[in-house]
Amino acid sequence: MKRTIWLIIALAGVTAFADVERLDVDHDWLRDITYEREADEATGTLSLRLGNDPALVRYFEMPVEAWEEFKASESKGSFYATHIRQRYERQYGKSRQEVFDSPLPIETSINALLAFNEECEPVILRAIEKSRESIYVAAYAFTRTRIAAALAKAHKRGVRVEVKMDANQAEFVNAQRLIQYLRDQGIPVTLIHTAGTYSAMHNKFMIFDMRWLVTGSYNFTTTAQVSNWENLVWMDSADMAELCKQAWDAIVSDEVHEPTTD
Repeated sequence: MKRTIWLIIALAGVTAFADVERLDVDHDWLRDITYEREADEATGTLSLRLGNDPALVRYFEMPVEAWEEFKASESKGSFYATHIRQRYERQYGKSRQEVFDSPLPIETSINALLAFNEECEPVILRAIEKSRESIYVAAYAFTRTRIAAALAKAHKRGVRVEVKMDANQAEFVNAQRLIQYLRDQGIPVTLIHTAGTYSAMHNKFMIFDMRWLVTGSYNFTTTAQVSNWENLVWMDSADMAELCKQAWDAIVSDEVHEPTTD
């Protein structure tokens, strides 16, 4: 169903922590340890550096009780390895807020189409076929050959097609085959490496002719097409397309430092 809707883009601000504690320890490979939390909150963010690695590692929503136990532990390294390292969501290095200056929220009237499940792929294929100038793809996972073939066809008729994809998802056999196919067709595919066990380039959107875009939960995979509960929104808005292009341009690989724990 196609309808005109009002869409408001809102951006979360950076949280201002009220309380910051620093823990000075004489340790071989744990340093610059701080714990930050808002007043009266039961959880906070633990920050530290490992060995000589200059990158900051943050652990989110760590309970105050765990922080107190960490401070009181006789072996900070052992407590960290056993009770912190794999227990909380982790961010390695700079956050997206530190590397991408998000544009101001905008409010605009647009034409939009909402699709679910097996309806998603036909919407994407129609948008690709309609494109005449450019298609920019941000893909967490990409194995769907029909979409790849449509992009190759668009490229052959003169459309500029560029793809950015999560490097971890690119390790699967079907993804490797599809990436090689796109590259053989002359379409550049940039693999985005993110640092940290829980990090990912998790975007799923395409921008067409700097006017239309699609975005949603839908990965460009067969599993998404035939097995998952999925959603996809198609939008006709140059404003939204420009915002997505700014985000697409900002997607680059993280500089990875191998933590040293000696």
